[in-house]
Amino acid sequence: MRLGVSKHVVRCSIGTVSGESKTHFPAKSQRSSFSAVKFRPGDGSSDLAVSSSSRRELICIVTWPCLLPLIGCLPANALQAGAKEYLLIKEEVRKVLSKGKAAGVLRLVFHDAGTFDINDNSGGMNGSIVYELERPENAGLKKSVLQKAKTQIDAIQPVSWADMIAVAGAEAVEVCGGPPIQVSLGRLDALVPDPEGRLPEESLNASGLKKCFQSKGLSTQELVALSGAHTIGSKGFGSPNSFDNSYYKVLLEKPWTSSGGMSSMIGLPSDHALVEDDECLRFRIS
Repeated sequence: MRLGVSKHVVRCSIGTVSGESKTHFPAKSQRSSFSAVKFRPGDGSSDLAVSSSSRRELICIVTWPCLLPLIGCLPANALQAGAKEYLLIKEEVRKVLSKGKAAGVLRLVFHDAGTFDINDNSGGMNGSIVYELERPENAGLKKSVLQKAKTQIDAIQPVSWADMIAVAGAEAVEVCGGPPIQVSLGRLDALVPDPEGRLPEESLNASGLKKCFQSKGLSTQELVALSGAHTIGSKGFGSPNSFDNSYYKVLLEKPWTSSGGMSSMIGLPSDHALVEDDECLRFRIS
């Protein structure tokens, strides 16, 4: 597969690590007509320049406790034009996104971005999920949740599915009580599905989960943080519409070992593995 390179970069502050990376996308893809917007924090902390690769998008969208509000660093006219386009997407997404739909949208984000493979820089946040909805691992996912918003935006200026899903994921976090997250635009839409078998299986143990996430360039700490997104939705972890830490609070009680009525309803084998592994336990947030 031939790979192209995206020059669109989003800047954010994550700890004190500094570096820059380029994102590779399949050459057979469509570019969103929206211009890319660059951001960086204004608090003087170290910058981390990251491209729109799924590895970093997934962290920036879902791992909300690690994020800081981002502000513009482009010339005023370029920033103003990009901000106008970005706000249009946010506005239309908010019209169709309720708390009850937020969990499904976040799952859509992960299942799109989660196909990224660091070994050949393929897959990732490229909108290919719209071709993959019939796969067993994507059961229940629907693009129709965002279709109305996309249709309204396309009538003004075309937007890629990849950008729509990324922005909608950030909005889903905020709707459920997380912080505002700004997302850069300019992603490419794939024209074909990504390879199968790249998402973590529900039956994986801790070792299998780590290996799967390592193939996406993600650490064990990032695995633990991203898994916390299971706190919303109908899995039995606290309030289904609140982005909080109920996921780990419930898992640490290990209810599946009891004979209570909820024991068979709490979590998947892959969830249980996170609180039965010493390395994963080091990174949980109290």
